[in-house]
Amino acid sequence: MVATKVKNNANVKQKKSKTDTDIAALKSSGWQKVKIKGHVISNDFTGYEGMIGLEVLKDYDPALVKSTQKQSTEGRYEKSNRRKRSKSANDSEESSSEEEDSDDDTEDEAATKKSSKKKALLAERHALRLQKHREKREKRKEDRKQKKSAPSTKQAKQIKPQFTPNEGYAPDRFALLRPPPPSDDEEEELECAESAEDEEVPELVSCESLPSKLDMTKWHGMGVPEPIMRALAELGYEAPTQIQAMTLPAAIHGKKDILGAAETGSGKTLAFGIPILSGIMELKQRNDGTGIRKAPKVKGDRPVEVAPPSKDNHELTPPPEELDYVSGASDEDSDNEQDQQGKQRPLYAVVLTPTRELAVQVKNHLVSAAKYTGINVAAIFGGLSVAKQERVLRQCPEIVVATPGRLWELFAQGNNHLSKIENVSFLCIDETDRMVEKGHFEELRSLLKVLNADEDRKKLRQNFVFSATLTLVHDLPDHMQKRNLAKRPKFVKQTVDQKIESLIEELGISQPKIVDITNSQQTAQTLTESRLLCAIDEKDYYLYYFVQRHPGRTIVFCNSIDCVKRLATLFGLLDCNPLPLHANMIQKQRLKNLERFRDNPIGLLIATDVAARGLDIPNVEHVIHYQVPRTSENYVHRSGRTARANKHGITVMFMEPGEVKTYVRLYKTLERTEDLPLFPISERFLGSVKERVNLARELDKEELKLRRTQSEEGWMKKHAEEMDMIIDGYNDESGSDQDEDAFVIERRRNRLHVDTVRAQLSALLSRPIFPKGFSFKYPTSTGQLPSGTDIASSNSRSAVETMKAAIEDMKLAKQQRNKRKRNV
Repeated sequence: MVATKVKNNANVKQKKSKTDTDIAALKSSGWQKVKIKGHVISNDFTGYEGMIGLEVLKDYDPALVKSTQKQSTEGRYEKSNRRKRSKSANDSEESSSEEEDSDDDTEDEAATKKSSKKKALLAERHALRLQKHREKREKRKEDRKQKKSAPSTKQAKQIKPQFTPNEGYAPDRFALLRPPPPSDDEEEELECAESAEDEEVPELVSCESLPSKLDMTKWHGMGVPEPIMRALAELGYEAPTQIQAMTLPAAIHGKKDILGAAETGSGKTLAFGIPILSGIMELKQRNDGTGIRKAPKVKGDRPVEVAPPSKDNHELTPPPEELDYVSGASDEDSDNEQDQQGKQRPLYAVVLTPTRELAVQVKNHLVSAAKYTGINVAAIFGGLSVAKQERVLRQCPEIVVATPGRLWELFAQGNNHLSKIENVSFLCIDETDRMVEKGHFEELRSLLKVLNADEDRKKLRQNFVFSATLTLVHDLPDHMQKRNLAKRPKFVKQTVDQKIESLIEELGISQPKIVDITNSQQTAQTLTESRLLCAIDEKDYYLYYFVQRHPGRTIVFCNSIDCVKRLATLFGLLDCNPLPLHANMIQKQRLKNLERFRDNPIGLLIATDVAARGLDIPNVEHVIHYQVPRTSENYVHRSGRTARANKHGITVMFMEPGEVKTYVRLYKTLERTEDLPLFPISERFLGSVKERVNLARELDKEELKLRRTQSEEGWMKKHAEEMDMIIDGYNDESGSDQDEDAFVIERRRNRLHVDTVRAQLSALLSRPIFPKGFSFKYPTSTGQLPSGTDIASSNSRSAVETMKAAIEDMKLAKQQRNKRKRNV
């Protein structure tokens, strides 16, 4: 038995020595797993803790990896020592038990036989596991060689994408870290772990072999960095828009101040967002927070000698002695770290917007574009608690998107991060024409005084000014035109150049580049415009008809908050599920209503001009001006909520006789020569529409009366209880004959009337207005009905198609009239 045991042990040792040499050869030929403990930071300020197959820059200190490797080996030695101690303890226990049982020789022999058998079985199993593991490794190597040699050059050309993330860098820019070879004890532990788990080793795949779905070649030559290009590819932006193609090279390469005017939905947010992000990345690489431009040279000034920076201030990684320290272990440490980061991290950019919803939207766009840059973006606006926003600013975001009121409030309170606003490198003002209007946003002027206080800093700052109506000029008001009746006019109409010059002077722009791609109509080319003439009492009828006839995502704009509230209650009774949006609402409710509207494909949003500027709500099909806009800017921005990103949309303006004067002035400013075409309405089904709307109006009035009586009743009950009095009829809700008070009887009658009207309205709403066989016939301008094919296809027509058909019909009617006049 002893001889066989010695032979088996010798075989096992030979197999172990072979496997040890094989594993050592494999590990020397291949890359090892690199696990780095501590703070490892690249030039882009991104952490690489705990990464496997790590890519870092060449100038990284290899001593750091050696120190961490020593620490990890010490931990492994401790584990192996513990295991040896436990084995020795078990052996001592077994020897003591054998001494106690030495009297029985038969039992000792049986125990030795069993232990020898177990050890032999374990050795055989271990040898089989090592053989299997070696065979699997050899198979993997063969598979990898086959994969590398299989694809031909043609296939490799097809696989290679047209855009690669490492494009633009030198081929030897990145290097792989390789640690020193492990010792014998570590090899044994690695063998045991690998044989027990049987997991595949992860392969490092180059970025060039990853296929790209989009053709991003149109972005080349504009200076967009690779991380931003990667985010744009994920967002599906295959090519830049016209405004982006005209502004990005001048903003990124030339560092110019951009004044951009483009139609709504043309991509103006990324036109200033991409240059800001790329400029911040450039400043981070230079480790400079003063400004994106170089200071202008002045004759006679000598260059100031600057002392060379010390190594301690510019080390990208901490020394090896500090690697065991884990940040955030205690609350005090985390608070101190946050304060230190706040002092070190500068405020690079400020973006100002007129509305809160637009601030949230711009912030979301910038966050999605800065996904792989490590740049933090925060939104600061009113309607939310100041404490929460101070907590957000404590994290020191590089970009702050804000409304002027809340930003000035926090700056005046002495916020630490906003105190760096004087040294900001980028300033963007979205919807500038609205922001600089007199009587609006007085806080903006206070902020501009702080920003433009230092002339040198003002020249180093890059500015962005964007709006769809930046070059739109108004006529003089009536009171100024009356004063100009004399021989020498006192007031002169402002030109486009004068308006832009005043903006440049007010905002402190030093190197302007003006990009104006707006057309003569000031609206999108895919937008279909129309109007509808009606009395002021009939607007509700036509609005309900349009919503029921042309279902789709619709925005209804009003000029006042009271009108929004009235329409929201009325169309709520008509089961249209309207969502109101106005300035008197709580901010959380405003954001919730916008989210619900985005999620509902047939949603109805009733809003004031708060929702007119900048909001990018996808697939809005209809925009209805319930009241004629007061200014041409409001009309352009309202209509710009639809027909965005080359999609089709329609606007319908409801116009009463009292609004004709406003309509004429609006179209004179927009330089239109023809009136808007009339939207076609079928008068056949307006009767049922009016019946439903009238019942909803009556129900609204009765519910208002009932609410008033209940409030009066509650007031009387409250005072009666305070005076310990009992009022007849108020405590009896059964409606018995004991009620002699006329007030109580009237209240009960009102309640019954409300119930009956509600029942009638629900019965009407259960029936469809437009039955399935409805042909939507309406007499055309020629006096003839449409043909049978037009009737069959009218059921599936959208509002845009219906309006286009009506416009073509009007053109044919005009041609026929002209022929008749010629014949006469």
